[in-house]
Amino acid sequence: MGFELDYPLVLLLLIPAIVVMVVFIRSQIQLSNSVRKVIIPLRFLILSLLIVALAIPNIVFSTTSVHTVFLIDRSDSIENANNEMTAFIREAVATKNPDDSFAIVSIGQDARVERMLSTDKSFSSDWNVIQTDFTNIEAGIQLGSSLLAKERAGRIVLLSDGNETIGHALEQAKILKEQGISLDVVPFAPNDVKDVAIEDFSLPRQVFKGEQANLSISVKSSEETTGILRISLNNEMIIQDEVDLKEGVNAFRYAYPIEKSGMNRLRAEIIADGDSILENNQLSAITTITGSPKVLIVEGQEKTSTPLQEALQSSGLDVDTITPPKLPTELNGYLQYGTIVFNNVSGMKVSEKQMELIEKAVKDFGVGFIMTGGNESFALGGFKNTPIETILPVEMEIKTEEDIPSVGIVYVIDRSGSMMGQRLELAKEAAARSIELLREGDTVGVIAFDDRTWQIVDTEPMTNIKEVTDNVLGITAGGGTDIYPGLHEAYMQIQELDLQRKHIILLTDGESPETGNYQQLIETGRDDHNVTLSTIAVGDGADHFLLDTLAEYGTGRFYAVYDETTIPSVLSRETMLTTRTYIEDNPFYPMVVSGSDWTTHFANGVPQMNAYIATTSKDRASVVLSSEKEDPVLVRWQYGLGKTVAWTSDVKGEWSGQWAAWEQWAPLWNDIITWTIGANQQEPFDMTQKREGTKSVVTFSTEEEQSRPLDANVVNESGQEVETTVRMIAPGQYEVSFEAKEGMHYIQLVEKNEESTPVFQTGLTIPYPDEYKMKSTNDTLLQALAKTSDGAVITNGKDAFRELNTRPVSKQSISHYFILLAFFLFFIEVAIRRFGLPNFAVSKGKETKPTLTEDTYVPSRPTTKKVKSNEKQQSNNGKQKESPIPPRREEVVTKKQRVNPSPPASSDTMKRLLEAKNRKRR
Repeated sequence: MGFELDYPLVLLLLIPAIVVMVVFIRSQIQLSNSVRKVIIPLRFLILSLLIVALAIPNIVFSTTSVHTVFLIDRSDSIENANNEMTAFIREAVATKNPDDSFAIVSIGQDARVERMLSTDKSFSSDWNVIQTDFTNIEAGIQLGSSLLAKERAGRIVLLSDGNETIGHALEQAKILKEQGISLDVVPFAPNDVKDVAIEDFSLPRQVFKGEQANLSISVKSSEETTGILRISLNNEMIIQDEVDLKEGVNAFRYAYPIEKSGMNRLRAEIIADGDSILENNQLSAITTITGSPKVLIVEGQEKTSTPLQEALQSSGLDVDTITPPKLPTELNGYLQYGTIVFNNVSGMKVSEKQMELIEKAVKDFGVGFIMTGGNESFALGGFKNTPIETILPVEMEIKTEEDIPSVGIVYVIDRSGSMMGQRLELAKEAAARSIELLREGDTVGVIAFDDRTWQIVDTEPMTNIKEVTDNVLGITAGGGTDIYPGLHEAYMQIQELDLQRKHIILLTDGESPETGNYQQLIETGRDDHNVTLSTIAVGDGADHFLLDTLAEYGTGRFYAVYDETTIPSVLSRETMLTTRTYIEDNPFYPMVVSGSDWTTHFANGVPQMNAYIATTSKDRASVVLSSEKEDPVLVRWQYGLGKTVAWTSDVKGEWSGQWAAWEQWAPLWNDIITWTIGANQQEPFDMTQKREGTKSVVTFSTEEEQSRPLDANVVNESGQEVETTVRMIAPGQYEVSFEAKEGMHYIQLVEKNEESTPVFQTGLTIPYPDEYKMKSTNDTLLQALAKTSDGAVITNGKDAFRELNTRPVSKQSISHYFILLAFFLFFIEVAIRRFGLPNFAVSKGKETKPTLTEDTYVPSRPTTKKVKSNEKQQSNNGKQKESPIPPRREEVVTKKQRVNPSPPASSDTMKRLLEAKNRKRR
């Protein structure tokens, strides 16, 4: 048993406590000496007790119990040994003493407690779910030592193959020794299975267009076998080879000419029968092909050739033409091109995800973007409030509202059980976004239906847009599907209203029984009340024939939606078509607004134009051509690192009129495309890449030793931004670190200035984690861990509970006793100060006689002895006889009192008495 303080430095407070006591002594001169002799020590004792209590005193007991924490490695590299590890723990627990306790901690990418310290022998092997693609032994040791912190001694038993992929376990083992905790290790072999893995895939980072790119692939196999090696370029298969694999490392080399300019992604994949680990079967790499940049034209309608394509090809540009369904779904698909052109493309054919990828390519990687007009473009295509509108130099809103008609729209939305989940969420979000496109004062109604009708928003002029959208977003899924009652209610509510445009939008994903006469209802509303109807069929389960027929009755539009993410664009388009007149179809001659490098094409005048889509230019945009109504026809601006252009007429000639046959048509478009591509100003940077646990660290070096601040933009292949840390480690050397998730990442270095000038961009691939590499047991690390912490390599379960080198201790805090004693003494002090010290000299009302000492003076008594003659004479003359009389009590005084019964007070004493008297008067 021993004594210790948790916070011994608190005892330094005794120094200021002494100072306080000195001040207290000097301030208590009015107290009597006897009281001061008691109060002062008592007060100091109280302060001392409180200070010791703050230091948390403990009584320490040592025990013979053994406390063991088992660390079980559950990472993927040793997954097959989990049952053996559990059996080892059960064997060890069966041999422990009743007072011994144990805990279990799982190790993966992090550590998780499976069982707290307890003496109970039973435990469940139903472990928690953890991320197993990494091995973090350091985190397991830290967590295990925290479980033993209270006992201040114990043992950690690590069951692992020792292949640490995150952290520094050896450094943590050194700390264990200082804590009195030993670390034992139990080696286990990694998974003994058939495995074929691609360990390396390399190719030149930069290749000239048409040059042979040398591809080098390293494949490791656990045994002799055969496999199929595939290599794809931008998801298109270019090489497929059946290969023989020997046990160990196999090297393969290929040469392939890459014709596509820009950044290209290649992926190598190995397929072998009986392969047990599929995570390590593929690797990707990036190469940049230098040459003339390519242009991607996305045509709204599939055609073999278009006037725009012909105009660009005549200028020597390399052009790819696709339709919206073939748009890339990964960021790399857009980074291959210098610019992207949307030629009369409907937003209903482009998913929200694809729009976000295009926005990312333009903003962060400098890809150009151009949108041309047509009856399915801009606002008519449903691009209002989308990422595409964000990057364009125009807003898809009419500048003046003088000619905007009064509008009423009723949304009829299916809330049946089949709409449950993402489908209904997208429908609600789409309806809410469409309502936000309207103005306050426009009439809006929202009706939901399943097998009955639910009025979500009353059909009336809108006064609070947010309140309406909140009600829409609160729709929940319900029962069956019956369209007619909801549609009938919508017609009844809107047809009698005094509005210039009355429109109903019906959205459903199911089939419905015919519970009413649709044709009579819709045609009556159309002919008598000018109500139009558009329908949206979501998915294959909807009755497309019925909904198409209903839209035909209502002279509206029918939309078949298979990609649910396009629902917002569909509803947006319908709302915009109903509320605005966007097509300006009066022939006119565009006016040149501002001088630019394009105005030389208009030196001899401009051709006549038939029509365009009304938009409004953004504040920082530069308008080159405008209409008579000052609407932009040709406008450009810079968005992030990219440049974008809006041409609000078409390119076929139906709207643009004589422009398609104009001699300057091809040169103008060549200049437009060239301006959006920009010049390649990349600086030469060497790049090295390494992995530190879950982070990837990329070092960029340049021969130019300059110290300028650079920043980095990193996005993954899905277009999501990745948080990065950038630091300059030397002149001309920059280190970029970010969380490394497996797959492609794209990095752009930009100079920190107002324009964020790009200086370098590249792509890199994060390979699969080291956990999936073929490795043997790391005995070197396991033995070092045991040796560093005074542990041992054990193979027998009972050794996990052998006697510890350092006995565990338990401690009990006694600070509360010190606090209670301090309060008790404080109450005694208060009593003494209030009532004074008790007089123990008085007992039962009787007084005791004073004790006579040598210094006591007693007045003399008359004696009966004879006196001298003269005295006799006096006695005789007086005729009196004196009798002995004892002295009175008050006559007993000391000699000093007799000599000087009331000595004069000193000047200092008198001064103090006067001051005390004055204080009492005050």
